[in-house]
Amino acid sequence: MLRPVLVVSAQELRTRIFDGTALLVALVAPVLLATIFGLALGGDDPPLHATVGYVDLDGGEFPRSVRGEMAASEELKGVLTLRDLPSREEAQRQIDEGTIGAAIVFLPGFSQSVGAGRGGEVTVLSAPEAPLAGMLAQTVVDGMSALVEARTLAVRASIATGVPAAEVQAFVERNGAGGPALALSADSLSGGKVDLAVYYGTGMAALFAFFVAGTSVRGLLTERRLGTLDRTRVAPIPLWTPVLAKALVGFGLALASMCATWASSVLIFGTTWGDPAAVLALCAAHSAAAAAITMLVASRARTEAQADGVIMGVSFVVAFFGGSLVPLHNLPEFLRQAALLTPNGWISSGLIELAGSGGGIAAVTVPLGVLCAIALVAGGLSAVGLRRGLTG
Repeated sequence: MLRPVLVVSAQELRTRIFDGTALLVALVAPVLLATIFGLALGGDDPPLHATVGYVDLDGGEFPRSVRGEMAASEELKGVLTLRDLPSREEAQRQIDEGTIGAAIVFLPGFSQSVGAGRGGEVTVLSAPEAPLAGMLAQTVVDGMSALVEARTLAVRASIATGVPAAEVQAFVERNGAGGPALALSADSLSGGKVDLAVYYGTGMAALFAFFVAGTSVRGLLTERRLGTLDRTRVAPIPLWTPVLAKALVGFGLALASMCATWASSVLIFGTTWGDPAAVLALCAAHSAAAAAITMLVASRARTEAQADGVIMGVSFVVAFFGGSLVPLHNLPEFLRQAALLTPNGWISSGLIELAGSGGGIAAVTVPLGVLCAIALVAGGLSAVGLRRGLTG
């Protein structure tokens, strides 16, 4: 049963290659557009300036020292503006108003807790509309963690060896252990900066996956018009063989298109999309979803022209709302929520997570699961429609 599917798939693939459709839509167009967008708009994810609030409710030496180091940092000059705020509530208010993008809050008793060997607690507040500010605030806090851990362990060791409590701080400082361990509360923005060449590379790959899959599955309508599908009824093969064959070719070409765009982005711009296995898994899941959705369109369309129009409309709609044309964090909140209704939104968020955080497949299990679910649902609905329509 598998051999007829492979034979028909091979014939379909040869047809797509010889007529130039596969080369143009799957390889040339997405790679060319991704390169143009990357050259024109590539670079660090804007804006390259962030305002971070600093709330010192502790009043100890450590929070003052951290603030001084942030203000004096050469790496942060021109990028970070610190704003001293009196309370966590004021910091949250200014974040909600958009005056600041994030805030670092040292809670009361921080220095005393660290000095006693119990570590300390710092709260990071951030807004999704200001990814750079959230990343900077989180990076600063993460950078303190090793120092805090060293200080905490040194204090505990000093107390355990019998150093009098009144002399512990001086003893620890004389032996070179400084800084405090942090227990973070509240959600902070994960991930780092992502080059916009990656945004537009992944966006073009996700967009053209629909076009590529559509060029194959629309052939079902042509074959129905020409009577080819009717002739399969007298052939010694199942009726669903040409349907499955075209779906496989559409999936394969879409995946090849995404991989070609991925490879060109890496080679031309020297960027990374993240862990290769995780990227490939996301591309495969998105290609399956794109093939299933275009098959669903073909199962409902009456003519090739109608299928082309609907596929193009669907492709651009899910591309825009899914962040393939505009980075998700630049969209209003309601559009970011709408992105979760599209396969492009899930692959965009998944690929940006991989590129920014350096995580593996475990970091994108949710996008993978959603994309596979979309492929299964759309594929099931298209199978019902094709059985009733194309072969009827």
